[in-house]
Amino acid sequence: MAAAAQTGPDDELGPVDFLAIEFPGGRLTASGFDQLLALADQGVVDILDMEFITKDTNGTSKKIDVWEFAVPEGVNLSAWAGASSGLLDDSDVAQISAAMQPGSVAVVVVYENRWVLGLADSWRRDGARLIASGGLPADEIVAALDAAESS
Repeated sequence: MAAAAQTGPDDELGPVDFLAIEFPGGRLTASGFDQLLALADQGVVDILDMEFITKDTNGTSKKIDVWEFAVPEGVNLSAWAGASSGLLDDSDVAQISAAMQPGSVAVVVVYENRWVLGLADSWRRDGARLIASGGLPADEIVAALDAAESS
């Protein structure tokens, strides 16, 4: 498990995670974007970066602006225009592209888990100290659960 030490009680950045979601055939759907916007509006998460990646039928991938592809009716991406901060570098794009099917679009969302800040502050007030945070890859969790279940 990768862990990053926190520097002290003045840290105001919660754990940062990312999701890469592939839309086969480039068919975006509104429901996930609406849910993500609701979570951001509630202060549960803060969107640090949102990138769109296309992979054409020849297997060539590139980052694109949200307005560079046809957005289906009912999908409002205006809230995400300009959300690209450049946190994803070329190696990140290459790694995500390798997992994509030709002819698809992926959205990569880098987000801060804001909900944890109040919890950490409560413990800090009681004298505790946040010394690490990190994430576990979903495939590792599933493999561990499968192994435990078969034991």
